[in-house]
Amino acid sequence: MIRLRRAYRTASLWQRVHRTELRNIALSVAIFFVAFFFIQWWDFTIPALGRGEYQAVFLTNGQTYFGRYYDRIGAYTKIEDVYYLQSTPAADSTQPADTRLLRRGKELHAPSSRMLVPRSAILFVEDLSDASPIAQFMKQDHP
Repeated sequence: MIRLRRAYRTASLWQRVHRTELRNIALSVAIFFVAFFFIQWWDFTIPALGRGEYQAVFLTNGQTYFGRYYDRIGAYTKIEDVYYLQSTPAADSTQPADTRLLRRGKELHAPSSRMLVPRSAILFVEDLSDASPIAQFMKQDHP
């Protein structure tokens, strides 16, 4: 009788420990998946108060991109609704080059309208005023 009670207590204790371990494992897996999807959904951008609607991002290689600049946590920053300047030489050498503002995404490889840029490639960032012709064009062109 005593052996039976001890065996029952031991089995009951083992079942409780086993249930606790299974619950902890299931909880850990659930937390992992929630954290994974939260990180994929949230972009970790740092809010910037008092900035302009559009920014000019000047890179160390001489390129300039225009759009909505977001400082992010990590090695990359984000630019959304990206535009850039494209110069084409005039047919006549006495005429100045033709410069156009193009929306990124209409190239042959059809990139998305957002762009991640390494922090090390950025020289400086400037806000565009509302009176800027580039900002006005981007407001009109934005879908």
